Amino acid sequence: MVMVFREEETKDGRKNMVYSEDIGDLCIFISKSEEFCVTATSCRLFPNSIFLNGRLFAMLNITNRTIGCYEYPEGTPDTIPYSPFWLSTFSH
Repeated sequence: MVMVFREEETKDGRKNMVYSEDIGDLCIFISKSEEFCVTATSCRLFPNSIFLNGRLFAMLNITNRTIGCYEYPEGTPDTIPYSPFWLSTFSH
């Protein structure tokens, strides 16, 4: 399971982390590389989603609490090298 927290500043200037079930139009990409966010509408993705990359690929939709796990195609060798990294977006 993945939990999302947002940073909230208090009146005395301190910062608290507050649990959130809504990241709006954002998608969060998590892997062994640097995590990053993109706006879903800019990439035609589902908003309020988290994408995981490791030994498998998975998408968590926070809105409807569903998980999509993507398996390797049939015939893929049992031991294959994997790349647990997302390639972050960039501008032209």
